[in-house]
Amino acid sequence: MASRRVQAEVAPEPIKGVARRPVSWELGRRTLKTSEVVALEIVRDIVAQELKPGDRLPLESEMLVQYRVSRSSLREALRLLEVQGLIVIRPGPGAGTVVGRVVPANVARTLTLHLHMLGANYEQLLEAWIEAEPMLARLAARNPDRKRVNELLSPFLEEDHAWAVREGLMFHDIVGELAANPVLSLTLQPIGYIVTEQVLTSAERGELEEHIVHHHRDVAEAIIAGNEDLAAERMREHIRHEVAHFKSLWPLKIGDKVHWR
Repeated sequence: MASRRVQAEVAPEPIKGVARRPVSWELGRRTLKTSEVVALEIVRDIVAQELKPGDRLPLESEMLVQYRVSRSSLREALRLLEVQGLIVIRPGPGAGTVVGRVVPANVARTLTLHLHMLGANYEQLLEAWIEAEPMLARLAARNPDRKRVNELLSPFLEEDHAWAVREGLMFHDIVGELAANPVLSLTLQPIGYIVTEQVLTSAERGELEEHIVHHHRDVAEAIIAGNEDLAAERMREHIRHEVAHFKSLWPLKIGDKVHWR
């Protein structure tokens, strides 16, 4: 990582010749705290060096020299990144900091806090889910890597397979991955993660119901065929069915605020 002085109000020198705007502009004109600037710089360095999940970051003593900030500011920066899942701090033998993974589940966890403060309820969450999943299915059907699409979705075409609930939930993860648009995937998939963790797992189930397996098969067929409209239509039908089923089981929970978990 390049050595540079971190300043609280203006970002350090440009990367690869691209001029940087003042950090206060980057975050909606709010001046960043020193720890936030450090966190931003660590992420920028991870990207610039093309580090992968599991790759080790420098020791704390080295980062203190590189970023020229206090130990408290550096540790606060690392905590900010750890909460987001972007780094993992390992204690004990072999302790150190490694690069984490960018996954919708981490975004979902943060999103629930914002939704709770907004007063958003589960009915609104489910409405968003109805709109989000068909878009991901449409994008997956549009994916030009047809070999990859077939490879990931063909297992869901099997007729005589008993799917565990967690296995079945992977179907939606795969569709999100095949959408092949990191902006939309990372924006839309967290909605499904929140639904999964706080709604779908409310009922005790060992295996997926047959109608869900059937719906997944229908959606998979449409995506594999590259039929965008049909994929979106079948996904919407599937999600609407699940929403209606949940509302019938937990009618009183619909009006509850989305919680942070």
